Amino acid sequence: MSMIEEIDPRFKAYLYDIGYHRWSQVHAMVNRTWTMISNIAESSNAVTKYARELPIVELLEYMRTLLERWMKETLLKAKGTFTYLGFKFNKELDDNRTLSHKLRVRTSTDYIHTVLDGVSHYIICHENKRCSCGQFQLDELPCPHALAALRHKDESLNNIFLLITQGRTSCVLMKYQ
Repeated sequence: MSMIEEIDPRFKAYLYDIGYHRWSQVHAMVNRTWTMISNIAESSNAVTKYARELPIVELLEYMRTLLERWMKETLLKAKGTFTYLGFKFNKELDDNRTLSHKLRVRTSTDYIHTVLDGVSHYIICHENKRCSCGQFQLDELPCPHALAALRHKDESLNNIFLLITQGRTSCVLMKYQ
């Protein structure tokens, strides 16, 4: 506690004010022997086995650099992840792309487009991955209308595949940024 007090005396007072049960793992009101520990806690316990003997400030610095390194490694893995859709879904995507060439597109905003298919029209929102036909939300593959809107914006094929896998990959990327 003296090292924490050297950094800022308010921290020591704050820790005492909120009580040991809020920040100390040692202080527990229940029997902790039957508590299930997550894999993350087990992994960090295994890695920090020898670091536990360090003073609190050095331990926190060690933990910060360890988590920073882990986040960097997993972010690099997440950026390099690409999901192959499989024959069935690639064929469906090719069919949708072929159908999209017959459609006319009018842009409303950067993300919202109106796609004209003869007498019917469809509203596409690329930001929310929605189409008024409902196929985009249901299949989670761009429908012909969504592909026509992307082509109208001169998007490359890589961006189309990114749009397909964005829900899965972006969640992973957001965790590690």
